[in-house]
Amino acid sequence: MKQLGGRYLEVEELRSLGFLKVGQNAKVHSSAHIYGVENVQLGDNCRIDDFALIVASGELIIGNHVSIHSHCFIGSKYGISLGNFTTLAPGVKIFSSSDDYSGKFMTGPTISDVFTGGEKGCVTIGQHVIIGAGSIILPGVTISDGVSVGSLSLVKKDLTKWTIFGGIPARKIKKRNQNLLKLAEKLFERD
Repeated sequence: MKQLGGRYLEVEELRSLGFLKVGQNAKVHSSAHIYGVENVQLGDNCRIDDFALIVASGELIIGNHVSIHSHCFIGSKYGISLGNFTTLAPGVKIFSSSDDYSGKFMTGPTISDVFTGGEKGCVTIGQHVIIGAGSIILPGVTISDGVSVGSLSLVKKDLTKWTIFGGIPARKIKKRNQNLLKLAEKLFERD
C-alpha cells in the first residue's frame, strides 16, 4: 500500500528505543512524539498515530488493542493506565497533574514541585472504553470498564461502568450496550 506522511515503526525498532515493554504488533507512527520511553509499556496490537504527544515522566501502561489517534496528549507524571480495547479519538487530552491557577503557587514544568500546587493523581482507564474527540480527562480520575465519553467532554470525577457520559462536566446520559464483549470473545477465537 502506498502512503504519504511517514510510517509506523516496526516492533524491533520500538524495542531498540528503550521502551519498558513492547508487545506483539505494537505500532507507533514515526511522527508521534514520546518523551520518557523507559516508563512506557506498549501492549499487543496497540497503535499510536501521528502527531500524538506523550510525556511519560511517570509510568504509562498501554494495554492490548489500544488505539491513540492523532493529536492526543498524554501527560503521565503521576501514572496513567489505559485498559485493553480502549480508544482515544483525535485530540483527547489526559492529565495526571495540573497547575494551580489561583496565584498561591508558581506554575510550569521548570519549577520545583516544592513551589507548585494543583491537582495530581494517577488516571486509570478500564477496558472497552472509548473517549470522544477533544475530550479532557483530569488528574486522579478512574474511568471504569465499558464507559463511553462523548466528544468535547470534561471528565473530572470517576465514571461508572458501562455508561455513556458527555458534557462539561461529563454527566451520565444512559447505560451502554455490552454486546462488544461478545465481539471481543469472537476476535480471540479467530486469533
